[in-house]
Amino acid sequence: DHAPSLKTIDDSRTHRSRLLAAYEQAERATCVHEQKRLMTSVVIGGGPTGVEMAGAIAELGRWTLAGEFRNIDPAEAQVILLEGSSRILGQFPEDLVRYSTAALSRLGVEIRTSTRVLDIRPDGVMTAEGFLPAGTVVWGAGVTATPAARWLGIDTDRSGRIPVDDRLAVRDRPGVYALGDIALLLQDGTPLPGLAQVAKQQGQYLGSALRTAFGAEQVAEFRFNNRGNTAVIGRHAAIFDFGHFHLRGRIAWLLWALVHVYLLVGFEKRALVSMQWLWRYITKARGVRIIR
Repeated sequence: DHAPSLKTIDDSRTHRSRLLAAYEQAERATCVHEQKRLMTSVVIGGGPTGVEMAGAIAELGRWTLAGEFRNIDPAEAQVILLEGSSRILGQFPEDLVRYSTAALSRLGVEIRTSTRVLDIRPDGVMTAEGFLPAGTVVWGAGVTATPAARWLGIDTDRSGRIPVDDRLAVRDRPGVYALGDIALLLQDGTPLPGLAQVAKQQGQYLGSALRTAFGAEQVAEFRFNNRGNTAVIGRHAAIFDFGHFHLRGRIAWLLWALVHVYLLVGFEKRALVSMQWLWRYITKARGVRIIR
């Protein structure tokens, strides 16, 4: 739903380096069990972030690292996606969830739903069902809000979000407003998700309201206009939910790429990213084999 931030790119490079380092250790390992552990990746969280990470790791082993090792076959690496609820992509309709599940399965990703994570250790993940040895663990189950709520001394939800009213005002704190990931706003009885499009619309609304007479009765309440949710499963596989209209497969994947390029700032950045993506598409991203 938005172009990746620099922090997101840096985090992706960190995960990739850890994954490649685990494969290098597996190449030198003499114990079969240790080799299997190092070639197992666990992704925690079945939302769009977790699904995209699981698909990317599976594709890395299947295509990018093919033929790069002598003692191991990266295509045989195990990728496990853990989700605490009964299904992945809980905010998407059932037909798109079924498509995504099938697409991940074709990539070799093992999906485990209704699985609660108890602890993350250097050698794996402890779940309510038992311990999963792993060489790489990726957290994709969401983030915790900044500690701003503690500064205000108010109660929050378990993610640290501050309850706000329909004008983004913090309850019982006159003149204080919150938006984005730190704001807990119910719309039609459901909390708004922590998406870029939500924060962007809230920022535009709040900026406009502050320029006028914010807090006055004539200021309309904030209403989020959902412009569509998306998730990328892998090469040529993505989903879009526009409410009554759904897209999946290659067309959705191309639309996702176009939207991401369009949202970048400046023609130069758009052209550079387009050329980089085209090169990676043609070469199947062989350059990501470098450990940074």
